[in-house]
Amino acid sequence: MTGPYARLHTRITGGPPGTGVPLGSLPLPARLTPMFEGVSAEMPLLRAGALVWPAMNEVPEHRYGRVVAAQLADLAIRRHLWLSYGSEYAGPSGLVVSRHPDAPEPTVPEEALLLDVVLGRAQSVRLAGRTDGRSWDRLTELIHRRMKANGLAWNRWDRHRTRRLLLRMRRWMRAYAAQDLPWEADPRLHLAGYPYAVLFNIENGPGAWPTPPDDDVYLPSLLPVACTMAINGLPPPGERG
Repeated sequence: MTGPYARLHTRITGGPPGTGVPLGSLPLPARLTPMFEGVSAEMPLLRAGALVWPAMNEVPEHRYGRVVAAQLADLAIRRHLWLSYGSEYAGPSGLVVSRHPDAPEPTVPEEALLLDVVLGRAQSVRLAGRTDGRSWDRLTELIHRRMKANGLAWNRWDRHRTRRLLLRMRRWMRAYAAQDLPWEADPRLHLAGYPYAVLFNIENGPGAWPTPPDDDVYLPSLLPVACTMAINGLPPPGERG
């Protein structure tokens, strides 16, 4: 068995389906660590988001924004970009994305195109102002082409099993976050999981996933809102007709 689900299962458990480490018998941190590592090695957040799209706890017009926000959070953690507030607008309308001066060259096509859609040739942009609908459509088309190339578009069994695995990770993340542990309890686990917390909408509010200190990496809570404004072409408050 060599399909995408079998590859992901092997990355996480060390063996193909039916073998490997039985994650459900392990403590939550020991379950989540190999899941974060395995999913990250197998697919970018944009592709994972497309897989869990039907089960997302968001109204449909906000889902794409949350998927993009998760990928941008991951890119910020990996030092491809910085997030800050610095425009003339307040709140999510004022969130700025800046290119990291020492950013590594993106090697994943979806990530490279996202950086191009958001930043273009600029060093800094107001995220909510990136409202070119055709650019966001190009990103959507690439995500689906890459899913097809990796066997997740037409193989219903693989797609279903992979989605179930991701949703199991969401369930375990919620159970872990409900313990309300401080960041210092396990910084490595918390940092690895944060982009998935954004994807699964558990980065804010009661029972939220631990947030990294701003001195380490600034990940503003309004990032999904700013992404949704950009994708849906929403102008800043006060400029809406």
